[in-house]
Amino acid sequence: MLRWIAPFPKQFQIFLSFAMKDMIGRKVLSGNVITAMKMSAQSEESVARNYEEAVHKLNALQSNASVLASARNNRLNETAKGNIKKVEEFLQRAGLEVEQLDDLSIIHVSGTKGKGSVCALCESMLRASGFKTGFFSSPHLVEVRERIRINGTPLPRDVFTKYFTTIFDRLEETKASHSGEMPAYFRFLTILAFHVFLKEKVDVAVVEVGIGGSYDCTNVIRKPVVVGVTSLGLDHTSILGETIEKIAWHKAAISKPGRPAFTVPQPEGAMKVVKDTAMECGASSVECAPDIESYSFNGIALRLGLTGKHQHTNASLALQLCKTWIENYLKTTGHKHKYGSEVPRGDTFQLVLDSNSTISAAADVGMATAKPFVVPPYFMKGLEECYWPGRNQTVKRENMTFYIDGAHTPRSIQACQNWFMTAAEEEGWILDRPIKRILIFNSTGDRDEYSLLRPLVGCQFDGAAFCPNITGNTASGNSAGEARQDPGVAMGMVVKTSDQTSCSTTKDKQLARCQRNLIAFENLLDEEAQADLMLTIQDVARYPSVDWHSRLYRNRETSTHEASAVDTTKAAVVQQQTQLRTDSADVTQAVTTVLPSIADALSWASTWADREHCRVGTTNYATLAVHKPHVQVLITGSLHLVGGVISVLDPELVNRRGS
Repeated sequence: MLRWIAPFPKQFQIFLSFAMKDMIGRKVLSGNVITAMKMSAQSEESVARNYEEAVHKLNALQSNASVLASARNNRLNETAKGNIKKVEEFLQRAGLEVEQLDDLSIIHVSGTKGKGSVCALCESMLRASGFKTGFFSSPHLVEVRERIRINGTPLPRDVFTKYFTTIFDRLEETKASHSGEMPAYFRFLTILAFHVFLKEKVDVAVVEVGIGGSYDCTNVIRKPVVVGVTSLGLDHTSILGETIEKIAWHKAAISKPGRPAFTVPQPEGAMKVVKDTAMECGASSVECAPDIESYSFNGIALRLGLTGKHQHTNASLALQLCKTWIENYLKTTGHKHKYGSEVPRGDTFQLVLDSNSTISAAADVGMATAKPFVVPPYFMKGLEECYWPGRNQTVKRENMTFYIDGAHTPRSIQACQNWFMTAAEEEGWILDRPIKRILIFNSTGDRDEYSLLRPLVGCQFDGAAFCPNITGNTASGNSAGEARQDPGVAMGMVVKTSDQTSCSTTKDKQLARCQRNLIAFENLLDEEAQADLMLTIQDVARYPSVDWHSRLYRNRETSTHEASAVDTTKAAVVQQQTQLRTDSADVTQAVTTVLPSIADALSWASTWADREHCRVGTTNYATLAVHKPHVQVLITGSLHLVGGVISVLDPELVNRRGS
C-alpha cells in the first residue's frame, strides 16, 4: 500500500496513508481511492520503464574491450590530446557552449586516491553552509544517476530521464551531419552533468576528474574557482605512464590561469611535478594542505563521517578548497552568506597563527603550506555528516559484518587493511565468540595483483573468494550484472542492475583474472608461511607481536578476551612465541575459491556463519561452550565489485548509512 502512494507529495502521502488505513479498518475503501492508487502504481512503473530505456541507450555508448585496448596502446596519441576539443564539439551539438560553463562556480579535483572522498567532503560542507550544490563523480555503485547529485542526493529517476532525453535527442538529431558520431559513455555523462548543473542553477559544482586530468573530459572546464590534487600513486599506468612523475603531470594539468591550486603531501618527485605543472598552467598559487591537527575546531574533537586515518588528509584538502570557494563567492557576488550573521564577511576564517604546520615534502620543492584556520561550525557539521558509500563502510547483519572499501591501488589497499584490522579487532573485543574472517576480492584494468594482495595476506583470512564484477549469472557473459535470484538465504532478493552493465570486458576474461588473483594470493600465503617458520627466538624477543596471539587464538576459536589474558612479560613472550612459531605450521591455511558472481561469493561467505564450533575456556578446560562464529567479510579491490555487493545487500546504502 505505501509503495503505491510514494509518488504523491509528502504531505499528501501522510494524509492518504492515515485515510487508507482508517478506511481499510472499516472496510470502506472507496472506488476513487482505489483508482488513485492504481494510477500511482502505473506512474511508478512508467518512470522505472523510461529510466531503464534511458540506461540501455546510455550503455550503448560504452566502448568495447577492443577499442579500450587500442586506446591503451596509444595513450598519448593525437586522439587523446584532442579529447577536449571533441568534448567542446559535443557540447555545441547538445545545445551548450563552453562559455556557459564559465558561469558555473566549480571546484575541480583530480588525484589517484581520495578524490571522490575530497569531493564528497566539499559538497557536504558547502551544503551544510546553506549553498545549493551539484556533484559529478564516477564511477557509480548501483545506479548511474548516482554520478550526478543535487544537494547530495542522486537525481531522481524521472529527473535523470528527462535531462538524459533532452541531451541524447539533441545529439541523435545532429549525428547524421557528423558521420554518425555519438559521444562515448563518460563524455556523454560529463556533458549531461554540466547541463543539469546549469538548469538546476546550483551555487557550486564539485567536479571529480575521471581518469588522469590533462586530457580528461572534465578538463573542458576553463575557469574553476579552485583546483585540488589528492594523493598520487601508480594507477592506470597503461594510459597515464609508468612513473609517478608522469602521472603527477596529468593530474596537475587541470590547473588554470589565475586560479589557486592545492594539493597534499606527495612523494618528492611527484610534489615537484605538481608544483611546476600548476605554475606552467598559470595557477595563481600552489599550496600544500596542512596537517589536520593544525586547525582549530573550537575545542571540539574532530568527527568525520568518513572513517580511516587517511581521510584526515582528504579533510584538510577539502577545508582549503571550501574556504577558498566561499571567499571567492563573497568577493565576486557581494552577497552575504545564506546563514547571514554567522558568516558576515570573507575574513571569517580566522587563521591559526601559532600552528606548526610546515610540511617537509612541500618545503623541499619550494611549495608553500596553506594556513590552517578556525573551522566554522557549519564546516564541522558537513565533515561529520558526510556520507560517501562504498568507502570504509561497515554494514552489519545477523552473525556477519561486511567491511566494504573500493580501494584499488597498493597505497589505498594498505590504508584499507589498516582500517579493517583496527575495526575488526575492536569488534572482536566486543563479541565473546569465535571470529572468522573472509575476503571477497576482485581487481580490474592493468593493476598488479601481487602488489594489491600483499597487504591483505597479513589479515589472516580463513577464506578468500575471488569473483568477477558480475552481480549474478548472465546470458551474454559480458555484463556486470543482470536480473537474477540470489542463491544466498541471507541475501535473497531479485537484483536488477542494468546500470552496472559493462562492455569493457567479458565474463571469461574476468574469470581468468580471478584465477590469477587466487594464484597470487596462495603464493603470498606460502611466502608468509615460510617467513613465519624463519622466525627466531631473538626476533620474537625483539619484536613481541600481538598479531601472533590474535592469529593463533582466533584459529583455535577462542575469544579476543582470552587472548588478552596471556602473560606478556618478556620471558613469557619468548616462550609463548617460540611455541607459536612451532604451532604455526598447524594453523589451517585460508580456503580459497573462484566463484562466478558476487551473489555466489556473498552466499559462500554467509555459510561460514552457520558453522558450529567448540571453544574451550582458558580457566576451566572441562567447560565446553558451543558457539556459531561471527563472520567479518572484507570486500575490496574494485569500486565495481563494491557496487555489485551493495546492490545485493541493499541498494539504498548508496543514499544512507550502512550501520
